[in-house]
Amino acid sequence: MALASNGRLDHLDTQILMHLQRDGRSSYTALAALCGVSEGTVRKRMQRLESRGIVSIVGITDPVRTGMDTVAITWLRVERGRLTEVVSQITALEHTHYVAYTTGASDILTIATLSSQEELVSFLARDLGAIQGLTETETSMVLKTCKQAYDWSPWPHQITSPPPKQEAIEGLDEIDFKLIRYLQQDGRITFVTMAEELGITESTVRRRVTSLLDSGILKVAAVLNPAKIGFTTAAMIGIKVERQRMEDIVRTLASMTDVRYLALSTGKYDLIIEVVQASNERLLDFLVDTLEDIPGILRTDTHLLLKLSKETYNWGVGERIYG
Repeated sequence: MALASNGRLDHLDTQILMHLQRDGRSSYTALAALCGVSEGTVRKRMQRLESRGIVSIVGITDPVRTGMDTVAITWLRVERGRLTEVVSQITALEHTHYVAYTTGASDILTIATLSSQEELVSFLARDLGAIQGLTETETSMVLKTCKQAYDWSPWPHQITSPPPKQEAIEGLDEIDFKLIRYLQQDGRITFVTMAEELGITESTVRRRVTSLLDSGILKVAAVLNPAKIGFTTAAMIGIKVERQRMEDIVRTLASMTDVRYLALSTGKYDLIIEVVQASNERLLDFLVDTLEDIPGILRTDTHLLLKLSKETYNWGVGERIYG
């Protein structure tokens, strides 16, 4: 059965993607054996899923372990008539990896990942400060990311990934950084291609990439686009909670399939979550029925995401880990 006209995934699509979320570099041969179909069938399915923008296989680093441990969420207001212009400029900034048009108290929401608070100050003052048309900015620092968007899928996680071995790496060098960059662009790029590009042996590339994966510094993930499979309504929700119930609330929210992103933050919100739903009505149900039933939530502010202008995971490596 092929991909449905409404973008919904069939059973085979789901099986392939579930295995790729466990190991984004699984070979077509291995996927075919796991799914009980031919390698050619898996290859055709993946080509279709990728060409329609439903999934991308990318390398994602652990920002804390690669020196990019300063994450900031900024809410912005814009002069009337300049919204598209401003979004375009913010999207072009190196450190922004998430940019969205929003409703509510802000016009734009952006998430930036940086190497230090000093770099954050420079980002706010120099990069955002140079953009004409911004009238107001409010920044929340992310204290801890509890759930990241690349883990999201519309099904419960039936195939769990084994935890990385957390093997120590003394320090990443220039070759490691270049390998990460290649994998951030294409998580399934071959060892042979990377070796040829860098002028080193395939065995060296294989050993280095394996070490990065085993250490947990790098993960190759199958990232799904919710809008392409029917989850066309998204919102970023700021939440104030009773502090003594924080752990229980975080655990409850993190377990929900609807929640793509969950972070503990400073500023006017204790928690910030991104939620995806199939319709405005389903989002309303989530706000009224689901969130209202969680003990300890004091207040919520909902910012409907009208359009996602940028979502990437290539936040790089901080200079301080070289050595």
